Amino acid sequence: MRRKKKVRKYIKFKIYAFAGVLFFFALIALIIPLRPKESDVEKRKLEKFPKPTLETIWNGEFFEGVNLWYADTFPLRDRLISGNMKIHSAYGMQKNQIYGSTQAFASAPDEKEKEKEEDKTQDKKLKDGKKQREITQVQEQFGVVYLAEDTAFNLFGFDKAAADEYADSVNTLAGRVDKDVKVYDLIVPISSGIYLDAELQKDLGSADQKEAIQYIYDKLDKKVTTVDVFATLENHNDEYLYFRSDHHWTALAAYYAYCEFMDTKKAEPTSIDKYETKTFDGFLGTMYSYCNQSTALGNNPDTVTAYIPLSTNEMQYLDMNGNTVDYEIIADVTDWNESSKYNCFIGGDEPLSWIHNPAMSDGSACLVVKESYGNAFVPFLVDHYEYVYVVDYRYYPSGLMGLIKEKGIKEVLFLNNVMAASTASLVSNVTEIVNY
Repeated sequence: MRRKKKVRKYIKFKIYAFAGVLFFFALIALIIPLRPKESDVEKRKLEKFPKPTLETIWNGEFFEGVNLWYADTFPLRDRLISGNMKIHSAYGMQKNQIYGSTQAFASAPDEKEKEKEEDKTQDKKLKDGKKQREITQVQEQFGVVYLAEDTAFNLFGFDKAAADEYADSVNTLAGRVDKDVKVYDLIVPISSGIYLDAELQKDLGSADQKEAIQYIYDKLDKKVTTVDVFATLENHNDEYLYFRSDHHWTALAAYYAYCEFMDTKKAEPTSIDKYETKTFDGFLGTMYSYCNQSTALGNNPDTVTAYIPLSTNEMQYLDMNGNTVDYEIIADVTDWNESSKYNCFIGGDEPLSWIHNPAMSDGSACLVVKESYGNAFVPFLVDHYEYVYVVDYRYYPSGLMGLIKEKGIKEVLFLNNVMAASTASLVSNVTEIVNY
């Protein structure tokens, strides 16, 4: 009997000790004020502490929100996730792997609203009191990722309904602007369409990007001038056109696309050897995160090369809170974390940016309507216009027509990667600012 009592006491002691340790760490995590707001590993914003109201307290939503916030912003969370990924990678690595679900490939048209993020900012107000449209925080979607040794590729799923809506939106703007306003559309293939063999893409279930781009171009009105960059990039596919650990193209690929745009305009592009360059090593982008921080990618980080415009490196942008910020077209991101190096281009993804070229005074103005692929492209336009305006349609709080008229813009360029141009949740944002 005494032995059993001792065993029971020992078991109780272990339970209480374990519970005490858990409580201690939970309490420490709760009182630490410097809780993370973003996850570099998962490339997303973390949960915010919920705002209590009588309704949310009564129905329990507030306490559920606190629970989510506490778990999502746990101190050292990224390090714990990274450690877990490294443990899993020790189980063994294959040279070729697939990450993600094929369900992300084709979105049903009637489910586009379900794909939108629920996290919305509050309605913003213009200085004159006019209400701006509600901004939906939509992150880019990456679908399925194919990892081949030390390079990751997005596989492409074509959504016909979203592509049709994209073409309709571009056509709508072309029909609304004055006759002297030129509208261009440039759709960029993603890396899998340029680097992977056609048969391999087919075997992996990836749709034909060249056909998808042509499908959209065929849907565009004659008022829209298309810029075909597929063949140009394909002809240079032995070069560093796309990052291995990230879904973006490099500035070199953007330069080749810029040359095609200039050729379409019957204008002379700037020779690439005239630019001053900045390079930023150690870049590990979205694919690195999506592939569970693959060792193959981590051991071979990317290098970001940026080309500084000849006329100026100064710009301004309107941030998410409506503040005007002075910035640099090509910023020094040497000391930034490994996942943020692509943000050296035009300050990253801001609602509205503008650049004044002091070397010109002819009133020329171009508007680029883009997602993040446009960031590496915009610097090449600076030397050809007095003003370059940039709208990121995911975050812009107003409409395009008002901006075009107010700034006297005569050229509008829609620039998107092919996945963005056929992703319902992103295309709906283009539609919104065109019809605003």
